[in-house]
Amino acid sequence: MRGGGDGTASCAYLVRYEGRTYSDRADVDFEVAEHIGTAVLPPCDDTSNAGEPAGPATSVTAYRVVGWDPGKAIAVGTSPRDAVFVRVSPDGSPARRGHLG
Repeated sequence: MRGGGDGTASCAYLVRYEGRTYSDRADVDFEVAEHIGTAVLPPCDDTSNAGEPAGPATSVTAYRVVGWDPGKAIAVGTSPRDAVFVRVSPDGSPARRGHLG
């Protein structure tokens, strides 16, 4: 599989899992392994509505990625087939713009 979003929305694709924030990383080959829990997609907050998010948080299935520690990277989606590779930034850089929104 190949990671990455379509880059058309204005919100970063962020995922919360076990107290960590992951972001979508494009052009990463990965293999989805077993289901490891439930992650949360926070609501998009790209509007000028006084800090009010655009909608509720969404739960999504989290999967282990072969060759990666889940503390560093996971895959998320409604099934292994549609899972997106997300990773904790190794250098603290901000998440790139993604397809959440």
